[in-house]
Amino acid sequence: MLYLFIIFLSAFLLFQVQPLIAKLILPLFGGGAAIWTACLLFFQAFLLLGYLYAHILSKCKSLTTQVSIHSVALLASLLFMPIGLKELTEFDQSAPLSDILKLLVLSIGAPYFLLSSTGPLVQKWLSYVYASKPDFTPYKLYSLSNIGSLLALVSYPFIFEPLLSLPNQLTYWSAGYIVLVGLLIVFCVQLFKLVSASSKELSNESSEKITTKEVTVNHLSSTHSNPILCFKLDWLLWLALSAIGVVLLVSITNAMTQNIPPVPFLWILPLSLYLLTFIISFHSPKWYVRWYWYVLFILSSFAGLLMFFIGSQFDILSQVLIYSGILLSACMICHGELVKIKPSTDRLTLFYLNMSLGGFLGSAFVAFVAQRFFTQFLEFPIALVSVFILLGCCTYLLRNSSVKDNNKYPALIASSCGVFSIMLVMGFVSLNEQFKENTVELSRNFYGILSVKDVDVNGVVERRLIDGTTSHGTQSLDEQLANIPMSYYRKDSGVALALQHLFLTPQMNVGLIGLGAGTLATYGRRGDSYTFYELNPNVERMARQYFSYIENSKANVNVIIGDGRVTLQKELGEGDAKAFDVLVVDAFSGDSVPAHLLTVEAFDLYFSHLKTSGVLAIHVSNSHLDLTALVKGLAANLDYSALYFKTEATDAEVTQTEWVIVTNNQSFIRNAKVKRLQSEWPNRNELVWTDNYSNLLSVLK
Repeated sequence: MLYLFIIFLSAFLLFQVQPLIAKLILPLFGGGAAIWTACLLFFQAFLLLGYLYAHILSKCKSLTTQVSIHSVALLASLLFMPIGLKELTEFDQSAPLSDILKLLVLSIGAPYFLLSSTGPLVQKWLSYVYASKPDFTPYKLYSLSNIGSLLALVSYPFIFEPLLSLPNQLTYWSAGYIVLVGLLIVFCVQLFKLVSASSKELSNESSEKITTKEVTVNHLSSTHSNPILCFKLDWLLWLALSAIGVVLLVSITNAMTQNIPPVPFLWILPLSLYLLTFIISFHSPKWYVRWYWYVLFILSSFAGLLMFFIGSQFDILSQVLIYSGILLSACMICHGELVKIKPSTDRLTLFYLNMSLGGFLGSAFVAFVAQRFFTQFLEFPIALVSVFILLGCCTYLLRNSSVKDNNKYPALIASSCGVFSIMLVMGFVSLNEQFKENTVELSRNFYGILSVKDVDVNGVVERRLIDGTTSHGTQSLDEQLANIPMSYYRKDSGVALALQHLFLTPQMNVGLIGLGAGTLATYGRRGDSYTFYELNPNVERMARQYFSYIENSKANVNVIIGDGRVTLQKELGEGDAKAFDVLVVDAFSGDSVPAHLLTVEAFDLYFSHLKTSGVLAIHVSNSHLDLTALVKGLAANLDYSALYFKTEATDAEVTQTEWVIVTNNQSFIRNAKVKRLQSEWPNRNELVWTDNYSNLLSVLK
């Protein structure tokens, strides 16, 4: 039937454009995990606007008026086809949230707004048309739309992303949207004919009297005699359950991508699980057995508590599986309880409006409140505790429901929720006190969480700058050792060889993408120029405030705030090629390198800023990704030699460090020490990424 295909296709397009457009804007804002959080805020906001539009439009007295207004809006949206990124002249890279939202509004705002309104509008119109059919349940169509959304997400990293370039993806998506508009116009014409044939219009007054038999009607009115109180409780629970589900989605996605590049696959997995719980819950209430999911969530919540503190110690597969289990069980409870208190179809659009408002509030809480006021990812444990509280409230309020369901032990569940929430809070407070021992400072902004910790190693206190859970620089607090580079940048590492070999060059000009604690400034000599490009302003502040590498460097050290690639591109466009002797790419976010720094176009840019004899040093140390084959492939693509250096961990230096040096400088390549310290390349096929094509799965260890 036409309306089934429309609902499916609109949901498919609505969710496929999310990873597509987010991937497209990643390089403009530094490629960090927070980009997806900002995009989710936009998606939730425009979903709310779409649902609000559907709710207001459904209040028009005439169905003909509703259909006419929507048809005109659909035709007007074709002016925005094909979609693509609009140009903004300047970006505030120190606080880019508003710029990201502005770019998304200009690029896909109109079509996304109308797509988000399609589901509730079509369902509402069908509730008028099939009012006389007691077996018709429009809420099941919400399950169908989520199936379309899920298929869009799952197909993106495995079909569309590997097979199509980004420009082609934009073209095909735009073609799909045009087809959808055509089908919706046909559907609207059919509604016109139906109204004409019946020779009457549906007024708000009559539509409010339309009732549809629900599979289950578990209203809070069964437990409250006061209808006003009942409505307020419904409304508050719709908001709270929807909001907590989104907070869990965003916080778990942040946790997954903290040490792994924020690419579509790791955005899509949590979002797919989130949608799956909607599909299960709205398809049939029988699939949500409260006490089954409650037991699973109890186990998951305490696993989540441990993951908050030691999650980085697990391999990537274990992290993904554990976080997925937490998200699935928590969202099944949120959305299962949401279905239990859904209203009859006369309040259908209001219900969806409140759900979308809750989702927006959840995203806004993470994007604005948590980033501004929390120095840790506290929204994650807060959401876990909130699930216990909301489940306890719903169970208690529905304990005397006149509708029989498949849930047992309501009194036990309601009372134990309070006990487990208290246990979770106490456990978190205790573990957090231990976790924050030896912490000098914790700081959080758009780009993530930074901490400075003093750690005792073999009787000597070392100070470390930690991004997420990964050290980005270490300095001994022993004055005699304070100027000795440590960790990934120590003597005889790949980057040390590049900088020290070229000491033969007077007044070296060195560029460095990524500052960390400023350790590499130690290699600078009097007369040398070291220019650091650092995306996160908090990194520079901490490097200068808590470490002395920059202050004690003999070189002239300059720090430029902004994404390294974006800034270098801007400088090149202004005719300011830097002529670096060495360019170091060490731009970690957690334990990952932003993908846009490892493409053919990026390497072209780097060598445009290097002298002919220059050396490009790429830091590839990583717990989860093997980037060696990628860097080797990119070097070969540009006819450069690539040398691999792997420095093993020792008792004194507990970190293993890996660097790839890309150059055609024969003096460096033939140097005896360089030859002696080279390592054998890992046995992997060479890879090449471009700005229009990259695939995380190809570099997973």
